[in-house]
Amino acid sequence: MRGKKPTTLNEEAERCAEKMGFFWVTNTLVELRFNGFIFRPSAIAAVKLIKTRYAIDDEVIIEHKFPDDVTDLRDLPLPASVIRELWIRTQNERAWRRFYILPETTAEIEFNTAENYRNTHFNEKKWRNAPFRVDLIITPKTRDEVE
Repeated sequence: MRGKKPTTLNEEAERCAEKMGFFWVTNTLVELRFNGFIFRPSAIAAVKLIKTRYAIDDEVIIEHKFPDDVTDLRDLPLPASVIRELWIRTQNERAWRRFYILPETTAEIEFNTAENYRNTHFNEKKWRNAPFRVDLIITPKTRDEVE
């Protein structure tokens, strides 16, 4: 391993965010219960970090396991365009598990090729057979379409 090993949860998250192409800004307002923002030109997210001693089940319903943390993210006074994410790291795993916190539900991020993120619990066979899977094809607009 190169460089100094991170010592705090925020430092670990900052390194992870930078590997995915994000910039990390730590939250300094104590009354807003989240750890920081990650951003890049195409996205911004408010992130709350959790470190837990025991592994969480692959079929976990995150609203039931961490209800206060989910509520804290949903109650942030931020515009709807700011994504809310809950990042969980267990004591024995060396990877983050990321969850989108949406107004009505939550969703675990299995993989994101744009960010080079892959959840260690991702089951590709299960994902390929899922009835709710959607492939998004993003094509850049031409100059004529923008104007």
